[in-house]
Amino acid sequence: MMKRLITIVATVLLCVTHSYAQKKYALLVGISNYHALNKANEWNNIHGTNDVSLITPLLKKQGFNVSAITETKATRANILKQLKQLTHRVSKGSIVYLHFSCHGQPFEDKNGDEEDGWDESLVPIDALIAYKKGSYEGKNHITDDVLAEYLDALRFKLGCKGKLYVVVDACHAGKASRDFDDESFTRGTKRGFSPSGKVYRARSSNRTHFVVPIKAGQAPATFLEACKSTQINAETKKNGNFYGPMSYYIHQVLSTTQLGHNDAWVYNVQGLMRKEIDAKRQDMVIEISK
Repeated sequence: MMKRLITIVATVLLCVTHSYAQKKYALLVGISNYHALNKANEWNNIHGTNDVSLITPLLKKQGFNVSAITETKATRANILKQLKQLTHRVSKGSIVYLHFSCHGQPFEDKNGDEEDGWDESLVPIDALIAYKKGSYEGKNHITDDVLAEYLDALRFKLGCKGKLYVVVDACHAGKASRDFDDESFTRGTKRGFSPSGKVYRARSSNRTHFVVPIKAGQAPATFLEACKSTQINAETKKNGNFYGPMSYYIHQVLSTTQLGHNDAWVYNVQGLMRKEIDAKRQDMVIEISK
């Protein structure tokens, strides 16, 4: 009788654990070799896949169902496809963690919703750095407008009891007035992508905290961005490997903190970023639903 009871309890616990694990999802995107698809691509190589390798085991240990898109698989079409599939998989009340370690670039605003005239964009592996009429006109960039559509749908699927984290370890303006040694890597460019030939000029701002609106029925969302849109995001070297500084400190903090609905850990990451010598010219940005 006792043996049977133990078996039943163990089975129930296994089911509960499995159910809990399935309510936590993560999708990580990392690019290092921007020349893998096109050797003529002008983007410099970075170490985005190191971030993915660092954080994936940590999230799995915390019960997340983790998917990763790296290198040649990290095309615009595949990233958006995986976001759409993720939205179909999640259920009400799930926790979702999205992570992007790649280049970022200012992209000329097309619909007039940006005060400075520039969208922020992620740079998949098949996106080129410059506009060339008839050759590359920006179709593979992922602008914040496009990403917002996918994130909105995901937040509605998660519902008001769910939670979404979005980590962007990229930058939108780089190599400004800082001297770099031969072993330095930055994630982005101050060269705006512009069909009209418009020159990107960064507008300085002291703001590092923003409020993310919540529509009725949506999950609250928290965004972590490695730097302001006018700054560079310089990689940091730890134990012989290069990482995005924010990714490295997210790993440090979440190694001792369970990722859930509480946002307190985000401010611990920000505190460590402020002490990082390699990140002294950048300010981590936090956007949280209130």
